[in-house]
Amino acid sequence: MKEGTNLKKLSEIIVRKRKIIFIIYAVAVVLCAVGIFNCKINYDMSKYLPDDSSVKKGMEIMSDEFGDSSAITVMFDGLDETEQLKRQEELAAMDNVQSVVYIQNDETYQKDGHSKYLVTVSADTYSKTSRKVLDKIEDTYDDAYVSGAVVDNALMTDSLIGDLPVIALIAVIVIFTILFILCDSWVEPFIFMGCIGVAIALNMGTNAFLPSISFMTFSVGALLQLGLSMDYSIMLMNRYAQEKKKYASHEEAMINALANSVAPVSGSSVTTIVGLLALVFMDFKIGRDMGVVLAKGVFMSLMCIFTLLPGVVVTFDKIIEKSRKKSLEIPMTGVMKLVTKLGAAILPAVLIIVGFAYIKKDDVKVGFLKVFDNSDQTYIENCFGYDNQTLLLYKNTESPEAVANYIEWLEKRDDVNSVQDYSNTLGVSYTPAEIAAQFGFEESQAQIMFAMSGKETMTTPEFLSAASAVLEQTPGSEDKLAQLQAAQKLIDENTSQMLGSEYNRMVISLRHESEGDKSFSAIGELIDEADDTLEGTHYFVGDSVMGKEMNDGFKKELNFVTMLTVIAIFIVVILTFRAVFSSAILVAVIQSSVFITTLIMVLSGFTVNYIALILVQCILMGATIDYGILFTCNYIEERRTSDKKQAIGAAMNRSIKTILTSSLILIGCCLTTGLLMTQKAISQTCSMIACGTAVSVVMVVFVLPLVIYLTDKLAIMQFSRKK
Repeated sequence: MKEGTNLKKLSEIIVRKRKIIFIIYAVAVVLCAVGIFNCKINYDMSKYLPDDSSVKKGMEIMSDEFGDSSAITVMFDGLDETEQLKRQEELAAMDNVQSVVYIQNDETYQKDGHSKYLVTVSADTYSKTSRKVLDKIEDTYDDAYVSGAVVDNALMTDSLIGDLPVIALIAVIVIFTILFILCDSWVEPFIFMGCIGVAIALNMGTNAFLPSISFMTFSVGALLQLGLSMDYSIMLMNRYAQEKKKYASHEEAMINALANSVAPVSGSSVTTIVGLLALVFMDFKIGRDMGVVLAKGVFMSLMCIFTLLPGVVVTFDKIIEKSRKKSLEIPMTGVMKLVTKLGAAILPAVLIIVGFAYIKKDDVKVGFLKVFDNSDQTYIENCFGYDNQTLLLYKNTESPEAVANYIEWLEKRDDVNSVQDYSNTLGVSYTPAEIAAQFGFEESQAQIMFAMSGKETMTTPEFLSAASAVLEQTPGSEDKLAQLQAAQKLIDENTSQMLGSEYNRMVISLRHESEGDKSFSAIGELIDEADDTLEGTHYFVGDSVMGKEMNDGFKKELNFVTMLTVIAIFIVVILTFRAVFSSAILVAVIQSSVFITTLIMVLSGFTVNYIALILVQCILMGATIDYGILFTCNYIEERRTSDKKQAIGAAMNRSIKTILTSSLILIGCCLTTGLLMTQKAISQTCSMIACGTAVSVVMVVFVLPLVIYLTDKLAIMQFSRKK
């Protein structure tokens, strides 16, 4: 009684002091608008690797030892020999370009009229400096084909800037269309969208207090928040319509509607928030990023529904009443009769499908890395094949014999393009004749320099140092000395990228795509051989290594999040119903929807981004179970005065409009993003959520009533005991 009184008093304050609340929200929205522009968006998925990740540790060591760098592959067609070398010089002369690798007589770089240059930039992949270098290359050469992580990041950034406004506009049109069809007033959709818009602004603005948010969270956060929380507005509005029949004053009606809506609306939101917060426990920290932001968004929506919407509705009550219209009515009594009549065929068929889906769920193709299609990259790979670079960091105290044995093993592999290590490039020792041919000396001159150094063979850096010392003392050798000093500078730069203070860096080029079974298998073999051959500590770094690490832990991660979500939601539903059997039915029906959604992905043959699978699990279990809760509550209430056949139809009649409004909005938001977004990971995630929501609606509308109908005695017995 005391709790109800407190809610009533709080509701009175919210409704009667609505002008003060409007002012508070106006100030908050202005501040959050500033916060939105100060929110840092992170595009580097390696930042979300677990703290104990070998790849993350390797990347930290590489940054400390060799500094930040990034690579851009640039290819030209139809250059003659003079132009080929000139392009290399032009690229190397650009600001912040550390080095340009191009070997004219090597098929790795020159093949069938195609010239490929590997440009190293002295800044990390996601920096403005790297982007400026890329822009300079594209502005300078209209005929350049470019690929690499810097290019992918630029394409992704540009696509989000271009895609999101269009997607948002179309999503808003779709949502308004749904609301106009299903709402009882022409004004209600504007009120609903306005309040949710405020909640979205608050959520996005408060993201500025976080260190950063991922590009995926930034892209889908607002639309998912809208889709996940619109039904709270509808639930409050429906209760307000009921209370208006009892009270002449619309303020009193809203006070009572709000007081009576806190429990059901909060219960509905808790399942969604709990489902999203399960993401926080992922090892891969993108889950924490998305879970916190999305759960915060749902909470912000809940607060706006409780504190802002009541005042807005009361303020515009007269306009709402004047704009009343006929809304779409969907009679479900006949459908429920047909469902119960065909139950003997429907239920076994569903059980077979769910069983088959459970068996096949692990067959879904999962993607971890590729988030964008780059046509330039595809063309370059068609010309030169795959150049999948993997880096090995090993202690500089490592035995030279062990390193040589490992390189020999690598070079024997058919799937290795090349191996570049100091020991087999700049560290190779040459005879006087070989050195003379390399640098254009007379062999006799080279022999003199070798004799002066007291060595029979020399590495290139050693020879350049010795030759420069001699030429500095030789009159008339200025041109040759300048040439050697320029070569020395280039070699010093390359040496600094191979030899560190504690670790050396080896570059291994593989003939595999960045991800997939073949790539991950090859990386595993490289790691195993290094563990067997090298004596000291070593780390592998690269996209494929990161993908393999994620792939190795993915099933465990997915199973953990699935189990955590199911248990957490099950507990919430039990606290709602205080009935184990009915709660178990609801959870089982929605989890079956997840399995069926995964089966659809398996049968379609699509490669699904890993975060899509995990998000679908959490969002479907947290959000669409509300539809089942709504129907079950209505059934229990109807069952108190009707037999089970009548109760099934009446309960679905009371539930279907809310279920369709909420689900169609979520499907509309996600499907719009899925169809229009050019960024693969986001597109796949939203498409799968839309598909999963549709499956959940079908299960709740056609399967859940049948199960409740068939288990009526047990369910009603539980609630009778509770009563």
